[in-house]
Amino acid sequence: MSTLVVQIPPRSRLRSSASGAEQDAGERGTDYLYVSSPDGLALEAQGHAPAALMPKTTTVIAVLADADVSWHRITLPKAPAARLRAALGGVLEDALLENEDDVHLALAPSAAPGQPTWVAAVSRRWLRAELAALEKAEVFVDRVVPMSWPDDPPIGHFDETEVDPGSTAHGIALHWAHPDGVASVRLEGGLARALVP
Repeated sequence: MSTLVVQIPPRSRLRSSASGAEQDAGERGTDYLYVSSPDGLALEAQGHAPAALMPKTTTVIAVLADADVSWHRITLPKAPAARLRAALGGVLEDALLENEDDVHLALAPSAAPGQPTWVAAVSRRWLRAELAALEKAEVFVDRVVPMSWPDDPPIGHFDETEVDPGSTAHGIALHWAHPDGVASVRLEGGLARALVP
C-alpha cells in the first residue's frame, strides 16, 4: 500500500498579516513538503510541490505543524459517544482560545473514560480550508496527525520558520515534546535553552 505524507504549512498568525485575515490555502499557491513510500517502509520520493503535482498513492496522511495543535491534559468524561463532544467542550471551555464549536478535538488513541488523557485541539475552519485545498487538487486525506505529541522521554526537533511574511529571512524554532505537552519556541532568546535540560 503506497503512502504519501504531506506536511500542512503552518497556520498564518495575526502578527504575520497586516489585515489580520487568514489567507485561504487555495489563494496562497502553496507548495507542500511531502514524502512518498511504496510500502510504508522504504522512501520512494521526497520534495516540495503544489498538491496537484505530488505523487498519487493509495493512502494520504496530512501532518500538522506543532504550533497549530494545542494539547490539553484532562480526565476523559464518562459520557456516551453521542454526548462526548459536548462533554469535552464543557471540560475544555476555559482552556480553549476559540469558541468550542470552532475547534476540532481529537482524543489520544488509548483514551478511556475516567482516566487522564490528552486532547488535541485545532482550528476547525483552518483545517477544513487546508483539506479542501488538497481535495481540490484530488489529494484526498485519509488521516490527519500531529508532527509531535506529549511523550516520555522528551524529544525535540528544529524547524525553519518565516520571520516576516513575504521576506526571505528565516528563523529557527525548537519544538519540544515532553510529558507535560508540546512547546514551540523560537531560538532568538534564552527560553529555548532554559527548557531543554
